Parts: sequence; C-alpha cells; structure tokens
Amino acid sequence: MTEDDFDIVKGSGNIYADLGDPDADTKLMKAQLAAEIIATLDRRRLTAREAEKLVGVTAADLSRIRNADLGRFSIDRLVRVLNALDRRVTVKVSRMPSPGSTAAA
Repeated sequence: MTEDDFDIVKGSGNIYADLGDPDADTKLMKAQLAAEIIATLDRRRLTAREAEKLVGVTAADLSRIRNADLGRFSIDRLVRVLNALDRRVTVKVSRMPSPGSTAAA
C-alpha cells in the first residue's frame, strides 16, 4: 500500500458526529466530563473506595466511568461528581455553521 491508497479526512473534533450518531453532542460532553473525573481521581491518587465516600456514588459506578460505560449517567450526575471533587464545570454554546459554510459566525 502506498500513501495514494488512503484518503485523508479531517475530523470535526467530535468522533460521535463524524460517525453520524444522533446524540453526538451529548456523548461527547459525557466523555469529556468522565475524562476530567478520571484525571482528577488519578491526580489525587484516590481509589474507587476512597472516592466513593467523597463523591457519593458507588465504587462500581466509578469503575463504569473509568471504563467509559456512560450509559447509566446523565450529564448532571457527572457534573455533581466533579463538583464533589472540587471541580467547577462551565459550558460554552456556539452557533452551528450553516450548511455549506466553512466558518461559524
């Protein structure tokens, strides 16, 4: 195979949208929140059992977050976990580009 055998496609920054998932924005937000939870737990060197007492969710749920099994979690639940870990969550909303446009207004 040569380089000419491949098409290079630039992603949108949201893998779920790139794959056509209708809940792409929600899934991306959950993944970003879960990544911050994991990073905070790791940075603070908290075990699942220690974190369970601190954040008020079960060790099994924290394990699900670590394994990116986020189907049982709402965005607000993930935010509450981050708040319990002394993290503040902010949300940015922007306009979607018009069809055929290359820049957002």
